[in-house]
Amino acid sequence: MQELRIKVDTNEKIITLIDDYKVVEKYIETADESIEGNIYIGVVKNIIPGIKAAFVDIGQEKNAFIHFEDIYKTNNEIKLNEKILVQVQKDEINQKGAKLTTNIKLTGRQIVLLPTTDIITVSRKIENEKVKEKLIEIVAENLPKGVGAIIRTTASKATKTEIIDDIQRLVKDWNNIEKKVQNSNEAPMLLGKNNTIIESVILGTADSGMDKIITDSKEENKKIEKFLKEFELDDKVKVEYDEKVLDKYKIKDELEKLNNNKIWLKCGSYIVIDKTEALTSIDVNSGKYTGKENLENTILRVNEEATVEIAKQIRLRDMSGIIIIDYIDMELEENKHRIMKLLEQEVKKDRAKVQIEGFTRLNLLEMTRKQLYGKSE
Repeated sequence: MQELRIKVDTNEKIITLIDDYKVVEKYIETADESIEGNIYIGVVKNIIPGIKAAFVDIGQEKNAFIHFEDIYKTNNEIKLNEKILVQVQKDEINQKGAKLTTNIKLTGRQIVLLPTTDIITVSRKIENEKVKEKLIEIVAENLPKGVGAIIRTTASKATKTEIIDDIQRLVKDWNNIEKKVQNSNEAPMLLGKNNTIIESVILGTADSGMDKIITDSKEENKKIEKFLKEFELDDKVKVEYDEKVLDKYKIKDELEKLNNNKIWLKCGSYIVIDKTEALTSIDVNSGKYTGKENLENTILRVNEEATVEIAKQIRLRDMSGIIIIDYIDMELEENKHRIMKLLEQEVKKDRAKVQIEGFTRLNLLEMTRKQLYGKSE
């Protein structure tokens, strides 16, 4: 059982994904509109060879920036005052303008369309080689010449017709963007808006078990119903109203815990999460747990329980970038291997891209994770 529960307030929307009656993901969509993913015709305003970047006017208060390397990937050169087709890769942060890319992506149900490249890749979550080959064959046969795609995890459970419909929908969107570019002399200009966090979560979960969306806003429900119809999901996902939308499944208790950086485990041990600008560190502490076995086995039991909770918290908090886990030191290499395998197993539940690098010489476990939808806390 999967469902999406959304609480709508004046300045924000709290989005919770429920799986097997437990909160597994949580996001916040604020009234401050994100432009990440938006597509623009921009105007190059400044070229700085020293930092190998250019600043582009896309109609925002601050000029956005783009690296030369990104532009050269499309075999173009950048010139002052010229128009350039770009997509926002990251929203502006503090005094730094938004980051741009020329590698445009249009996200659908089954694929992400790559109109500026002819490369076709498959989600790492799809491991069956025969399934991969079949999906690549379907997508390659139905893409326009010179256009590429990322085949999403949800495509593995989709029919051939659903995949083709998704390709045709995205190609139509791209054709409309190209027409706007050809028919307008205006610049800067917004050409296409990215999906909201709610829409992105729907696209990422509707084909993999999420069959119900509940909100406490009838107005929001109308928006969601319109979006579901547009992507032919209205017969698959039900939309319901509940004025006490977060009162079930101990949702409020789970969300309250996210305000704490110290999380107690059932065995009496705990983990501490500290986020810095460079990375997130997670420290495992034995706490009150002493165990009834020898020391190494006691440590292993604590680290195992901590691993399950760490994977859960990483997903819940939508952590990103470098993550360092400081486990209680284990003497036996086989126990470190067990912890690695357990972590690999637990992060398979995560929809984000996770890469586990392993233990360093200092006995710290290194991993990275790509954030799914931006702001989560």
